[in-house]
Amino acid sequence: MVLLLWQNNTPTEVFQKKFSFQTYLFEVETNASGAVRDLKINVLRDKKPLITIRQKIDGWVTAAAVADLDKNNSPEIYIYACSYGSGAFGKVYGFQFYPTDFLPINMTPLTAQQSSGYMGHDNFKIENGVLARRFPVYRAGDSNAQPTGGARKIEYTLKEVNKKLLLSVSKVE
Repeated sequence: MVLLLWQNNTPTEVFQKKFSFQTYLFEVETNASGAVRDLKINVLRDKKPLITIRQKIDGWVTAAAVADLDKNNSPEIYIYACSYGSGAFGKVYGFQFYPTDFLPINMTPLTAQQSSGYMGHDNFKIENGVLARRFPVYRAGDSNAQPTGGARKIEYTLKEVNKKLLLSVSKVE
């Protein structure tokens, strides 16, 4: 849930949401100030505190989701954020949780071909066992408000590479 608060006659957004997955409960929240915000994730397992993650993030949180993309029975949480500015560039913050600890999840950067016509305005969603990223495609001369190149969808799967978790591109449409 995104709450709209007022500070000094300026609207600010706070993200707060709870998720449950198997025996885990996730409580996600952000503060409501600045281009760099504080993200806090409280994780409980079997109703007992497991860990609290605090991290600075760029922009504001637009949504979050829990999943098990690598199907190893260890849940992941994905926090979708959007930077300030006309491009509103998207970013994913992810973590996978185990009975006593967690690992961060990184995302492969877009290649030159994948980012051709990219100017932000990302939308992320878990669907059909993958993380799907969609964004409008801009052609030369397009204004930031009027892309004319259609849209691109990039699907990511979660893999372990050199003992690190990585969202890797599996399909581009």
